[in-house]
Amino acid sequence: MVSFEVVSLFTNAPIVDSLELLSHHFEDDVLALFKHVLTSTYFCSDGQFYEQMDRVTIGSPLSPVIAKFFMEDFEKTATEQATQTCMLVQICR
Repeated sequence: MVSFEVVSLFTNAPIVDSLELLSHHFEDDVLALFKHVLTSTYFCSDGQFYEQMDRVTIGSPLSPVIAKFFMEDFEKTATEQATQTCMLVQICR
């Protein structure tokens, strides 16, 4: 059995890698919209404005979608690179 525990998923998902994953599933025009949303994020803290530069932002409606693609790719890569295989045996009575 394998379990993946993720800490701070949104802030650990790189924008460049996320866009690469999305490019396998979407046309260029939709990908351009994703890129615009992911690279145009600003926030204010203590009266100071900041730009989110490298990671997916918390609170964006797009973040859960990006996280889903990111984790699906991670799981696929992890299972493909697994050195041991498992067999599931079901016993019916």
